[in-house]
Amino acid sequence: MQIRELDQLLVDLLSHDHPEIAKVVPLDKQHSRVRVEFASGAVATITIREVSGPGVPNHHPYEIPESVI
Repeated sequence: MQIRELDQLLVDLLSHDHPEIAKVVPLDKQHSRVRVEFASGAVATITIREVSGPGVPNHHPYEIPESVI
């Protein structure tokens, strides 16, 4: 898949009437790969490098704390 195709796929996925995230399921022990299910019925598998925000503990890249899932 080329980058522009991936970009278009993501835009299409998130531009439905209901782009709200309905469910996130970790797919590995570090929680860096997750399956995201949207209210529209769309599903995406993504890799997360890091998360930030209030209450998120420090963590190594690609080792997402379980408390944020």
